[in-house]
Amino acid sequence: MTVCMMSRGHVVIAALLAAMLAASAAAGHGATLLSSSVPGAFGVRYLPDRAVVTYTVGDPRERAVAARFRLRVLLPEPVRWGFLDREPIADDSLNWLTEDGQVMLALPFGSHRLHLGWAGEPSLPPERAVVPVLADGREVGRLVARFTIDGMEATGEVTVGPGIAALRLDTVGAIDADAVSLAAAGETVGPWTPRDGALVAPERLLIGENPALALNVHAYGLSASPIARVVFEDITAPANVQRVPGDQVPDEALLAEAEAFVDAGGTPVQIEPGSHHDAHGGSCVYSFIGDGSWLEWDLDAPADGSYDLYARVSCGDTGAFRVVAVDGEVPEGLELVAFPGTGGWGHAEGEWWLVRLTGAEGSPAPLELTAGTHRLRVTGVLRKHLNFDFVLLVPHE
Repeated sequence: MTVCMMSRGHVVIAALLAAMLAASAAAGHGATLLSSSVPGAFGVRYLPDRAVVTYTVGDPRERAVAARFRLRVLLPEPVRWGFLDREPIADDSLNWLTEDGQVMLALPFGSHRLHLGWAGEPSLPPERAVVPVLADGREVGRLVARFTIDGMEATGEVTVGPGIAALRLDTVGAIDADAVSLAAAGETVGPWTPRDGALVAPERLLIGENPALALNVHAYGLSASPIARVVFEDITAPANVQRVPGDQVPDEALLAEAEAFVDAGGTPVQIEPGSHHDAHGGSCVYSFIGDGSWLEWDLDAPADGSYDLYARVSCGDTGAFRVVAVDGEVPEGLELVAFPGTGGWGHAEGEWWLVRLTGAEGSPAPLELTAGTHRLRVTGVLRKHLNFDFVLLVPHE
């Protein structure tokens, strides 16, 4: 069996091989890329300086381990070097058949990989490497890199977050920024900007707790990782809300029912009257997912002044994260707000908590608002669900 896999972009090699096949056929030779003395499964991929051959051949006669079969591979130029798996092939074992434009080898049975080169120096991609991950100068994990001839992939989980951080990749030598990609918890970061021996993310990154990272570099013939380290820096922890003692609604609070939102985007939330225990007004918003979905409410400030935000929420998870904006701007400290787990999703007594977002000790500052209507947007991030019963605008004391 002969199987051929041609890598994209190697048009010159493909054309040269096609011409060689045509010439071989015209001369009366078998016009094949591969031919074997025994049946098996074979694949060949032609690259700029080599052919990579994979094969699985069982020995039907149960020969000794040292037994060999013969394989011939068409190459665009005379073979100069080779590897069987990771072992160099001796020059006298690479039999070049000039008339056929093929190399012939005696190979062991089993499953193996060949690199047969006609240009450049003998080389293989490294087996593995380790890329350290730092957070504000402290190592918080390592990515294990695995290589192919086309590049590398490095993966691992790191002990960092939740929070907002700047991100850079320190590089070794020159690397094309477009060849590098990194995903944190499934979210792709980029495009990257080269700067002083590093690639810098375009904006600060929202990171969940202990995210899984996947770093990919698409570059031919790497001899080592071109990324020396992944660096999180200038990390800002999320703002924590404070539960109101006794869940007592403050005096002069201006209430907006969660289900009375004026606009929404992303995954639709659910509203079903009577579906949750003790929901104010008989309804609430649920299945509000942290996938970038958002809700907006109009809040009316009766006079110019300082105001605080409150919300009645439930969360059966360990917690959830939201970004809070007012009139299209995110106030300082509300770039990432951590809501606690309340012990359930609001189906039983005590699972709804009234929490204060601003104006308490250690919380973001009160909002400075003019008299009139203001648009509040809450955006779900970092995957977790959160249920809303109502939001409050309260004059700051």
